Amino acid sequence: MIAVGTPIVPDGTRRLCLGAGLVGALSFVAGLFIGDSIRAWQSLLVNFLFFGGLAQAGVVLSAIMQVTSSRWGRGLKRTAEATSAFFPISFVLLVVLLLGTSAWMPWVHHPVEAKTPWLNIPFFVSRQLVGFFLLSGLSALYVYRSLRADIGQLDESAEVKATGISRRLIEGWQGTDAERDASQRSQSRLAPAILIAYGWIFTLVGFDFFMSLEPHWFSTLAGGYYFIGNLFIGIAFLSVIAVWSRDKLQLAHYIGSHQLHDIGKLLFGFCILWAYMFWSQYLVIWYGDLAEETEFIYHRMHGAWAPVAWIVFAMAFVIPFVVLLSRAVKTNARGLTIIALVAFVGMWLERFILVSPSLWQGDGVPLGLVELLVTVGVGGLFAWCYLTFLQTFPVIPVADPRLEPASAHPNAHH
Repeated sequence: MIAVGTPIVPDGTRRLCLGAGLVGALSFVAGLFIGDSIRAWQSLLVNFLFFGGLAQAGVVLSAIMQVTSSRWGRGLKRTAEATSAFFPISFVLLVVLLLGTSAWMPWVHHPVEAKTPWLNIPFFVSRQLVGFFLLSGLSALYVYRSLRADIGQLDESAEVKATGISRRLIEGWQGTDAERDASQRSQSRLAPAILIAYGWIFTLVGFDFFMSLEPHWFSTLAGGYYFIGNLFIGIAFLSVIAVWSRDKLQLAHYIGSHQLHDIGKLLFGFCILWAYMFWSQYLVIWYGDLAEETEFIYHRMHGAWAPVAWIVFAMAFVIPFVVLLSRAVKTNARGLTIIALVAFVGMWLERFILVSPSLWQGDGVPLGLVELLVTVGVGGLFAWCYLTFLQTFPVIPVADPRLEPASAHPNAHH
């Protein structure tokens, strides 16, 4: 296991991530005042939904491991929780979007009378802020309870002395045995609360940030479709991190070919679940053939947007489904990484096609320099937050009683 505080990547790489963030911020500001402001807003919204969703998905996946008492993925638990480091940036993006609501939300200037009790700026802003603080607060508390026992155990054994923020996180330390028990009790209480809050709050996010962009369109399935897709993004990300961490973080003792096979099966399962959610949505709209419902789908599957829609379907479902039928690919580090990256990029395009056709009124597909630079900027900030977390805190949950080496996997000896 790599020592706490040891550079995971060169300092220059982390500075480059911050530089990318600055370029992204400047590109957004330039887009607002010099270019087409709606392209700047939709780029920010897409990346908030994608990277902000990914930040939450990591904690949700950790909570799922806790609720199910799973052992296979314990070596990946901390690398999943590390996405929470992006919460502060995600909050800033949310505040910017909320402050600019009147500049990009169609229902502000073209209200739908029947929906005004729900679609009005004060209620929209307040429910999104309350939802964010509730879910990110529960998640931050969960990650704290997960970290505290590990930091304290390493400090008490003198293996790694706690300094800085780590020292503050273990104030009032009660001893390893008591703290390990308290940590597991707290995580086991918080995990179900996080899962329930996630389903509820991310349904609101889906309703407010992409369904309401077409004020006359409505779908009770839109929220579920959105948060299942978000977990798919999280699984794709964790698949890449599982391969990367074996070498870069020296976690090969905990992550073997069978762990890769397991996460590959999850990736395969979620690509099917995402496609099932899409088909359930599409079939009802197609059969119903109601004007207010078909417009949303028709706009995205015809004209300039049609190639993007088919690329999304291929990258998020067809390619992962066909390739991951092979056990050899799921256990092959390079093969799993490539397929996970294909799904990851495909789901970014999926978030893009959920948002942009509703806001962009021009010809063609608005996918150019502004979109690229804002995406690189937000992605760079996410990478900086993620790497900083892993460099600051233990990358293995050493105090977790369910942590096992890769060789303990039920199929490791077959």
